[in-house]
Amino acid sequence: MQQYIWIIFVFIYSFLKGSRDGMKKAALKKSSADEILFFYSLFGFILILPFSQNAFSTPPIYIFYCFLKSLVICIAWLFAFFTLKEMTVSLYGIMDLSRMVFSTMLGVIILGEDLTSAKLIGVILVITGLVLVNTKSDSKNKKLRIPILFAALAGCLLNAVSGTMDKILMKDMEADQLQFWFMLFLIILYGLILIGKKEKISIKSVKTNYWIPLMSLSLVFGDRLLFIANANPDSQVTIMTIIKQSSVIITVLTGWIFFKEKNIAFKLMCCGIIIGGISISILSI
Repeated sequence: MQQYIWIIFVFIYSFLKGSRDGMKKAALKKSSADEILFFYSLFGFILILPFSQNAFSTPPIYIFYCFLKSLVICIAWLFAFFTLKEMTVSLYGIMDLSRMVFSTMLGVIILGEDLTSAKLIGVILVITGLVLVNTKSDSKNKKLRIPILFAALAGCLLNAVSGTMDKILMKDMEADQLQFWFMLFLIILYGLILIGKKEKISIKSVKTNYWIPLMSLSLVFGDRLLFIANANPDSQVTIMTIIKQSSVIITVLTGWIFFKEKNIAFKLMCCGIIIGGISISILSI
């Protein structure tokens, strides 16, 4: 059982990730994307400080690698907020499918993981479920422009690169070390963006936007579990990538309960297909 604890950690991470989609939408009603990203990172960094005793024992080369990971995620999150503003949630969900394809390819090519027939069936089922769950839209689709398409695909690719970096870095780092430097560099990068854009920060709106600290708590706890899972020598990026798609279940339930979205029965059926694909992939381990 101990050797499979990483699977449970990835499931918890996925559920937390799914819950943040609704939080982002709610947070954007009060604050700008740049404000949210900066304070989101700042609150998260404050939360991890008491648990970062080993951070300054990190070798300089790995601090540099953490900077590269932060840069990758910084750009990926900027793309994500841009696309969320410019396209419907359903269309964004379809575009987000490419993240799983990119992650699977990187896991096989860079990490040398096997793409077994069970994993392939799991991937196909998960993609099928995700495509179907996004065919029922509650709003009119906007015309997809080339810059939006590029931003969505680029964001998915960068997230996949970050996930692969996690697996590589956690072979020689502790979870608290990676999380400390990752969050610190995110604060610096988003701070520089705010300064460069000369964007006026509304402290009043940030103070009343309680979704930001809630997202930070979700991010910190979820990322810590994900880093620990990556440190497990038995964990596989291809399997973790498939499991992460379970976040759509929380997204569907959040849309139903809090945003009163329609077609819930159909969407839950699609979630069942996704769960089936995840189960087949896990049983192949």
